Amino acid sequence: MDFQNTQHHGQARRPAALARRLALGMALCLGVSSWAQAQAYPSRLVTLVVPFAAGGTVDKVARQIQEPLRARLGQQLIIENKGGAGGTIGMAAVAKSAPDGYTLALVFDSYATEQHIYPKLPYVTARDLTGVSYIARSPMVLVVPAASPFKTLQEYVAAAKQKGAVSFASVGAGSSNHLAAELFHETAGTSGLHIPFKGGGPALTDLMGGHVDSMIASLPLVLPQVKAGKLRALAVTSPQRSPALPGVPALAESYKGFEVYSWVGMVAPARTPEPVLDRLAADMSAVLHDPAVARRFTDDGFEVVAGSREQMNRLVKSESERWGRVIKRHNIVAE
Repeated sequence: MDFQNTQHHGQARRPAALARRLALGMALCLGVSSWAQAQAYPSRLVTLVVPFAAGGTVDKVARQIQEPLRARLGQQLIIENKGGAGGTIGMAAVAKSAPDGYTLALVFDSYATEQHIYPKLPYVTARDLTGVSYIARSPMVLVVPAASPFKTLQEYVAAAKQKGAVSFASVGAGSSNHLAAELFHETAGTSGLHIPFKGGGPALTDLMGGHVDSMIASLPLVLPQVKAGKLRALAVTSPQRSPALPGVPALAESYKGFEVYSWVGMVAPARTPEPVLDRLAADMSAVLHDPAVARRFTDDGFEVVAGSREQMNRLVKSESERWGRVIKRHNIVAE
């Protein structure tokens, strides 16, 4: 054996071994740092961004979880409504915020379609944001003003067969309201004029005022107005009729296989430490499994999911793929 050659190889191995030890040490330090962050979290106020105007579906969910989540966290939790551009203004602010668990967001189903509608966003959803909790879902409802001449789904469809005869509201281009309406009109062989708004609240106000003919909106958003007689429900988008509106037919009764759900989830900046994300996910799960909270959600027309971080990320991916195809077929762009 060549002693000099062996000595040379030994010397070559030492820097590599040293590099491995340094890398391991750094990893351990990062792990300890993340663990320490989680142990200390939260130590100050937490902001929950709602990227839509007050009064909409996401805002309603935020108000439902605000107090019980604040109690779990042991710190003040404030809601900040930051609407505009289909929710992307608020989400841009969250994506650029410090990844420390102190800035979170509640997102609507339109969160999964943002990248398709706004190709020049200052953030990439899959890269810059990550799921915390898949909170709840609900069917959507085709509603018209109480004074509308459309008393049934069939009457609405008959009118919609005449181009330009009906209009429909949404919370923005590419929102679930918009896409569900486009899919419905495509399925029924009809058409409608899209009227976008900056949030569910403003859209609802103009709908009830008769300034727009219809809207396919989440059940929790319109249920109080339907019960109060201010809006008329023509159909729901779940496969079967909703227990909240048992007398209202499902679109699937006329158009087999039609199924659309509205959903709400919580997200955080992508580089938020795993232990902090785990803490938030566990607290959200506990809040949503509280019988009193779950009852309020059910009364409002929601189905509590209380899904994990992984379920939320899978949902966003699958919804993005599904609605991306609809967006491409209809050439939908930001307005």
